Amino acid sequence: MDDACLMTFNTFTFKTEPEMLLHIRFWEDHGKEFFKKLNVNGCTRFCYNRVWNKEGTFKTSALFEYKNSDSFKKCQEIFRSERNSMIKELGSINVIVEASRNIILEDFK
Repeated sequence: MDDACLMTFNTFTFKTEPEMLLHIRFWEDHGKEFFKKLNVNGCTRFCYNRVWNKEGTFKTSALFEYKNSDSFKKCQEIFRSERNSMIKELGSINVIVEASRNIILEDFK
């Protein structure tokens, strides 16, 4: 049973398809290794998605689930420590990030 109690949901909106594809490629190349670092610190799930029902826009999203607030805080430190290398590899893509922080109230599976 999944015991996650906190999640973040991020939407990434890109100006162009090539920028979106670069972002997708980044996560294809580095997502598994990045999740390993997060998982050790209490992130129980990472799910990266391409939004397909918004014609004419270029969007992806990411879902992260955490065991508790301490896990979330530890993982935020990982994000901060990895930020510069992410920016360096992604170059100057133009992306708008919308972030939601959520407490899971009900989860039917």
